[in-house]
Formats: sequence, C-alpha cells, structure tokens
Amino acid sequence: KALTDDESVEFTDAIGKGDIKVIKKYMEAGVDVNVGYFAWPPLLMAAAKGQLEAVKYFAEHGANLDYAHPMTRWTAFHHAAYDGNMEMVKYLAAKGADINKKMRGDVDIIRVVRDTGNTKIVDLLLSLGVKNDGCQEEKCL
Repeated sequence: KALTDDESVEFTDAIGKGDIKVIKKYMEAGVDVNVGYFAWPPLLMAAAKGQLEAVKYFAEHGANLDYAHPMTRWTAFHHAAYDGNMEMVKYLAAKGADINKKMRGDVDIIRVVRDTGNTKIVDLLLSLGVKNDGCQEEKCL
C-alpha cells in the first residue's frame, strides 16, 4: 500500500515514538515492512530511535534485519550498538541479524563503538562473536 504524504508523516512519526497502535494500523492496512522512506525502512527508523518494541514488531513481520542504509551502510544492529542499546543488540543478534556486516569504508561496529568509549557494549559485541576485523587505518573512507 502506497501512503499519502500525510499518512507517511503519521506512520514515520509513530515509528519514532514507538506508537505500536498506529504502526499496527498501517501494517495491517498493507504497508510493506521493507519499503523505505528516504532510504529508511521502518526497522532502521525504529532502531535509530531506540524503539525496541517497534523493532520487535517489524522483525516479527518480515523486516529485512540486514538492510544497510545506502550512504552509511549502517544496519539496525549498528544503530542499536552505537546507541548503547544492549537489549536491542541482544534481540537483533538472537533474531539472526548479520552481526559482522561492515559499514561504509569496511569499518566494523567494534571500532565505532570503541571510539565512543562504551566498553560495556564492546564487551557485549565481542561476547556475541562480533569480529574486529574491519578497516584499521586512521581513515577508512
């Protein structure tokens, strides 16, 4: 189902707020869970906004867990890790997301998170089997 401009605004706003009632309304009306809005499909939006329940809903309804934004090459897993969202990281890993998918410039998520100083997330990523085998140069783009 193609959304009008007003519907797109309402749907994407609901994703950002984690409003499952409105999300379900649109999904049940036939919105494709993998169609992007400015290259941001619902799962990626929900992950970037830290909305775990919305992430779960989209994952359970066929969202592509490994979709990478065309510019950044970030996935929902990358957003969750970067934001320090341990529960979302664990959930996406358990659902089968590609935890070793590289970002732009062949950079891995360990390097990016390590640069933020969040050692708890780095430890969690390593415990899940995430490899620190991406670009190790000072500049990787």
